[in-house]
Amino acid sequence: MDIKGWSLKEKIGQMFIIAFGGEEMTPELKRAIVELNVGGVILFQRNLKNIDKVVKLNRDIQMLAKAKGRPPLWISIDQEGGGISYLWEGMVLSPGNMLIGASENEGNAYDAAYIMGVQLKKLGFNMNFAPDIDINNNPRNPVIGARSFGENPQKVSRLGEKTIQGYCSAGILAVGKHYPGHGDTELDSHLSLPKVEKNLDELEQFELLPFIENIKSGMEAVMTAHILFPKLDDEYPATLSSYFLKKLLRDRYDFDGLILTDSMEMHAISKFYGREEGTVKAVQAGADIILACGKDVVTQELMIDAVEQAVRKGVLKEETIQLAVDRVMRFKEKWIGDGGVEDIDLHSLTQKSYEDNMLRIAKEGITLQFDNSGVLPLTMEEKVKVISQRTYNDENYVGDRKSIVHKIFHENRYDVTFLEGSCPSDTEVERLPETVEKDQYVLLLVNERRALPHSWVDLYEKLSAKSGKVIVVSLWNPQIVEHFPESMSTYITTYSYTHQVMEALKGLLEGHHPFKGKSPVRLLERKATSCGQVPSKGGTELEEI
Repeated sequence: MDIKGWSLKEKIGQMFIIAFGGEEMTPELKRAIVELNVGGVILFQRNLKNIDKVVKLNRDIQMLAKAKGRPPLWISIDQEGGGISYLWEGMVLSPGNMLIGASENEGNAYDAAYIMGVQLKKLGFNMNFAPDIDINNNPRNPVIGARSFGENPQKVSRLGEKTIQGYCSAGILAVGKHYPGHGDTELDSHLSLPKVEKNLDELEQFELLPFIENIKSGMEAVMTAHILFPKLDDEYPATLSSYFLKKLLRDRYDFDGLILTDSMEMHAISKFYGREEGTVKAVQAGADIILACGKDVVTQELMIDAVEQAVRKGVLKEETIQLAVDRVMRFKEKWIGDGGVEDIDLHSLTQKSYEDNMLRIAKEGITLQFDNSGVLPLTMEEKVKVISQRTYNDENYVGDRKSIVHKIFHENRYDVTFLEGSCPSDTEVERLPETVEKDQYVLLLVNERRALPHSWVDLYEKLSAKSGKVIVVSLWNPQIVEHFPESMSTYITTYSYTHQVMEALKGLLEGHHPFKGKSPVRLLERKATSCGQVPSKGGTELEEI
């Protein structure tokens, strides 16, 4: 496509991937594509409620661009697998990175990515903000956790490489994140500006290793982290730092792929630097694509205008814009082509072979951390009390992921009780143990990605006073174990709660398969006496990237 006739603003538009509201083409989105010439879109759960509409929306986007003489768009999604999967219904999902890490099978990383990639490609996507190749070396990290393959740099590197290869084979551009590493923080960049006090030698031996190794093996796109590294750049986080994007990524590591920012709506940028000023600094630092995850085109256009004005005023060189646009167009030609979306049979997305493969991976990764009292496997003649949350949402996912526990544990021997809220209420802490018979099996399913609210521990202790067969299962963050007392005897980690993960969990509990998973992270020590704090939920609506 000849871009020589484009205005400066049209060129800048190609450097933006934007979010928007709704499940269909809107006048605002149409204007962004036709007038602003935006380079791509990212779809979140607000756009992904109906899979039939997703296919039509993606097709309409590309058809409009073609009809108006615009380049095909990046149609991207944040579909890591496990708990970070915005397209939840209608797909066979990867069980997630940490479970794959626990399976100790590199082929599982390729298989999960390939299966997810094939489905995404059929739906009209061409870019996925995955894999997360952060190293989870800080067990209290509030944002990475089970999104990581584990705490070993070499293992994370290899699994990241296999994941990228899987997406590549499926025709999806994989974006490794969050460069130069988000694993060793205790603050969430969605809400604050994290700092990591490490020098370059320390980073290259650890956080940077997966990025360096995957660049060598052909990774073509990276997403930056909104993290400050004061020993290397005491003024700007990596996203806005020419040291990280030019001096290291381009010059030292010879990376010639796409550099994308994390969302500029996140507070690490919008609160501390401002969207518009932050966008200018990111482009100046060397970013090719700006990720603008707000819901209105007006705000996004202000960011585009800020870059245009920076060029007009001489703050940015027009050559910087041209280099970025040339790179964007080169990768579009490789990964998108003409942008056509083929007609598909949606039933083909959930092939039995896909389900079987994900189930196999889940069986290999679910980890029996300890069973000190030897209560497993469940004896077939005894009844089991199952306690679970009704939905598996959190503050960064505002959809409605309904629990499928009652569908998986459906036999008469299982008595499934759902909590009314995201954690046990005072009433439930008192009432639920009364429904348990002496030494009855109790399965306590806990979906918590951050710190554990104290009421879970209160409930566990009252259940344990009634029965010595309480089995705690963490469905996300394995480190919640630290909040439970030393007396806890049986603990399982699944790292996610997809359909195949829950199905595999049941089979493992019943002894149909042996537990094979090996924890990819060292667990925090349990407390001698129970303690814990209710974590702040923050009320944010910032999407996870």
